[in-house]
Amino acid sequence: MCPSIVRNTRASERDVSVGPWRDGERARRYDSASNRHFYGTLLAKLAMGAGPFPAGSGLDLGCGSGFATEGLLQAFPGVAWRGVDVSAPMLARAAAKPAVAAVSLCHAAAEALPYVAGSFAVVVSNFSWHWFEPAAGDEVLRVLQPGGWLLVSAPLRHFSSAEGNRWLARKLHARRRNFRRLGSQGLRMEEMANLLPGEMRIHRLESVVIEERFPDAQTLLTTLESRGSLHAIFGADGLESFSDKPESGLAFEWHVGLLHAQRGP
Repeated sequence: MCPSIVRNTRASERDVSVGPWRDGERARRYDSASNRHFYGTLLAKLAMGAGPFPAGSGLDLGCGSGFATEGLLQAFPGVAWRGVDVSAPMLARAAAKPAVAAVSLCHAAAEALPYVAGSFAVVVSNFSWHWFEPAAGDEVLRVLQPGGWLLVSAPLRHFSSAEGNRWLARKLHARRRNFRRLGSQGLRMEEMANLLPGEMRIHRLESVVIEERFPDAQTLLTTLESRGSLHAIFGADGLESFSDKPESGLAFEWHVGLLHAQRGP
């Protein structure tokens, strides 16, 4: 059984230090129509060619405010979906959505899932795995049934020549001291192939590019901040003011890895 949001103090402690989703205002900014479209697009690409899955339950791992959960309910209606996230404010927003009302939502960390071994026929992580610690792989393997499936979309560490990417890199790197590599900055393709310990059969492993266009630099920064992307890359919250922001539209590229893997028997 999943502990309640209030009683799961271990997850609440993680809210203070892990990721940018520890307060309701940040969750509100995340839960926008533009972000719903973005994460829905990611899920649609991830779901292509997936299934059918063994009968049973599915887990939306890092479900946030329920963007992926809504899509999973539509794409795979035969699966009994559950959602888990480390952020209580994000879960509260997911629980308020009519489409997600019947889904069991759990406040817990990916590295300490409150489910018995072999609970799920499929586990999906839609653009959330880069927030997890390595121990999440052991936990996901534990709760997957033999023959169960893992579907993951994750940002890749990849240079982009799009003007928005180049502008952001120049400006933020120039204003960030002691820059260091963080796991939340994205994965490499070889890392995606080895997310779980043990025997996994890879059925799909590829990269796709999603391009967005923003009317100006401030909109780009505000959107990235709302998704936690600035926190993921630079390890700190907040936007900085730049006096030399481009006034014209900016294209921004996301390089995304897609994985379909199946646990051995």
